[in-house]
Amino acid sequence: MKLRLPFIFLILGCCLCSCEYNFYPEGLDKGSKLYVQCIAGNSDTTYINIQKAMGINSGGEIMPDVESISLKINGKESSIKKYVLPDPPEYTYPDYPYFETKDSPVEPIYIDDLPYYILKRYNMWYTDAPIKEGDNVSLEVRAKGMEEVSASAKVPQEVVVKEIKASPRCTTITDFDFTYRETYMSFDISLEGASPDDYYGITVMQEQDNILSYDDGRVETYNNKGYGRIINWSESDSEIMSELQATGGAWIDSYYNGYFIDSYGANSMKLVSGNILKDGHLQFDCSIFWSEDHESTYAIFDEDTNMWVDGGSLTVTRDARYKLLIYKVSPEFFRFNKAQYLLETNYLAELGLSPSTYSYTNIKGGFGVLGTLTCTATPWYPAPAEPEQ
Repeated sequence: MKLRLPFIFLILGCCLCSCEYNFYPEGLDKGSKLYVQCIAGNSDTTYINIQKAMGINSGGEIMPDVESISLKINGKESSIKKYVLPDPPEYTYPDYPYFETKDSPVEPIYIDDLPYYILKRYNMWYTDAPIKEGDNVSLEVRAKGMEEVSASAKVPQEVVVKEIKASPRCTTITDFDFTYRETYMSFDISLEGASPDDYYGITVMQEQDNILSYDDGRVETYNNKGYGRIINWSESDSEIMSELQATGGAWIDSYYNGYFIDSYGANSMKLVSGNILKDGHLQFDCSIFWSEDHESTYAIFDEDTNMWVDGGSLTVTRDARYKLLIYKVSPEFFRFNKAQYLLETNYLAELGLSPSTYSYTNIKGGFGVLGTLTCTATPWYPAPAEPEQ
């Protein structure tokens, strides 16, 4: 027992103690650095987000005074314009008083399909110059009183899809004493020429038309839009099969078939390394909107009795559909977001038990990323009824 006591105290000491680790980001000891994010691909618009990276105790203006931006495609200069954020529309919800204003964003307002509360935080430029697979993209940014930054990257080839198989599934999951059903669509996408050295992204877009037909002849229609939630059954099955949460806002053009990545992971995109594909097959499970028809009842409010009473019957028809956005992304884009993912999931560092994870950048002289990608969109497919078992 005497021999075991020192080991017991040693283990307790390790569990109850943490360490302090001081480090200084390279370059920030000499002043502020430019932070640039640009994702270029086969879209109609490419955005450039320019910020200033500063030390924690640094003072001064937080926005850089940008003097020049050069974005070249295969050596040819592109026309760059400043993105001017319009004033948000003025509106309120009669039954829901929370709405976004210029000073107090609560309920998101969208401008050109982009959330206003995200847009107003960025120092944005853009170009309409066409970019296609195989193009070489180079970027240079100069700001007053700051070191010039530069980066270059090549746009990957578009994904060629040979076949897509999709089947509805249902499984029972037990979480402690709680048991529930999980319904999902299982996808098997066969890619032509898939390589373990490539990197891919996947997004499932979905829509659902809801038609309410009342017994008194009234018909109401409304539409739901969103993104399917790709399920991680086993994190060990992939190098990084995680929601893309680009802290600080890594942008994929908002006109990528209506797709936009925000910093809150609201849109569900998965990045995956090609080395986990099985014989060129990208396989995953995703929860989606289902189609259905059913009978129901509704209630109306009786002002005389101040109570809800039976109103009658109605038929609910839900027509759902989905489409796939399949990306091939550059190594720089993948590594940047993998670093962000590892940073956000380093729980030992939060407890003070390990050093913090470092970020990735390919911006020479600064921070951020110049990433490239191509997107292949499928047609809209009708969604089946939700499986029962």
